[in-house]
Amino acid sequence: MTRRDITENFIMKKTTTLFMTLLLATAITSCNKDGVYNPKEKIDKIYVDAGYGKYLSEDWTWDNKQLKTINYYDSDGTINHTETFTYSDNRLSQVDNQEHGETVKYTYDKRHLHQASFYNNNVLYMTCLFEYADNKLSDIKVTTTIADKSLNTTGAANPLNYVLPKQSLEFIKNVLNENPARGSVSFEIDFAWDGNNISEIEIELDEHTALYAFEYDDKLNPFRNFLGSDLEETLYGHGVYKSKNNVVAYTLIEAIMGYSFTESHYISYTYDGRFPATRTIDNVIEYFEYE
Repeated sequence: MTRRDITENFIMKKTTTLFMTLLLATAITSCNKDGVYNPKEKIDKIYVDAGYGKYLSEDWTWDNKQLKTINYYDSDGTINHTETFTYSDNRLSQVDNQEHGETVKYTYDKRHLHQASFYNNNVLYMTCLFEYADNKLSDIKVTTTIADKSLNTTGAANPLNYVLPKQSLEFIKNVLNENPARGSVSFEIDFAWDGNNISEIEIELDEHTALYAFEYDDKLNPFRNFLGSDLEETLYGHGVYKSKNNVVAYTLIEAIMGYSFTESHYISYTYDGRFPATRTIDNVIEYFEYE
């Protein structure tokens, strides 16, 4: 079982997939341009213990200030897949995962991230457009094409699995069943800020809303500015994209056609100086080693 599998199982069981939509929800509060990932402490390796023994999950390779590849390992020590990072004018332009046929292309408008385009086997299936106010991300407009496999709320093939919680996915299925000619789903994600961190995220889709409220520690987030090759990785798998600190608690309030759902979750850390040394989510422990 890979770290990707562990994360997916956790998200679907707890219906908290949107938790890391905040990875794409970024405050532009430093002088760094979007698309530049050069943390003070660079991740070297990530180990995982899901209750059956600690194993190497990820091995990161750097060329000076630029991340070049990440090898992802299965629990038996074999490489599951490799991601390759490509740059243009010292900004990330593309991430490829050839084994899974995944590619994401990033474009920019001056200092800001403007669009992320997600492909599977060279077929575009999702675009994210970013808008800003006062140099902070104010909203993301998401459009995803819908195929039969995209209605599977448990499958990794569904890009929406990594954007919306389970109840939201069920709502989308109902919308599409009532409108079979509808070939895509569009929705908006709005953001509120508290200093350098996201305080709230709100999703709006037809008669559905989901509101997330977040709490943070006062330590530094080693994944700030990181962008990956798919939504699981970018929105959840590697922490908060550009928030300064690390999420320690979050609450979801979801409303669908007059019904509401509330849930709260907690994340614990140990630290090496100002950066996390371990992170525990639902009894899954991640261990971070730095260069």
